[in-house]
Amino acid sequence: MLGMLVATLTVTVLVAVAVAALSAVTVLPVFVALQMADARRFSTARWLSAAVVGVLLGLDAAWSLHRHHHLLAAVPLILTWAGPGLLWLLEPTQVRLGGRAGRHE
Repeated sequence: MLGMLVATLTVTVLVAVAVAALSAVTVLPVFVALQMADARRFSTARWLSAAVVGVLLGLDAAWSLHRHHHLLAAVPLILTWAGPGLLWLLEPTQVRLGGRAGRHE
C-alpha cells in the first residue's frame, strides 16, 4: 500500500514538472511577447507571429537534436524566447521595427 502511494505521488510530481516545463517554452514566451508589445503600443499581431515562429523553431531544433545528441536537446529551447528577447531590445519609440498598434488592437 505504501509503495502504491509513493508511486502515485512520484508520477504526479513528474507530470506536474513536465507540464510546467512545456508551458515555460510554449505558452509563456507568447504571453510575455504579447504583454510587452501591448505595453509598448506595438503591433500585437506582428509580435504574436514572431513569438509563435520562435517557439516552433526552438521546439523543432530541440526535437532534431534530441534524435542525435540527447544532452544538447535543451540548448535550442532558448530560441523559444526569441520573440520576447527581441522586444526587450526595442524601445517604445522604435515603431518602425515594432509596428504600430491599430485602433482595432
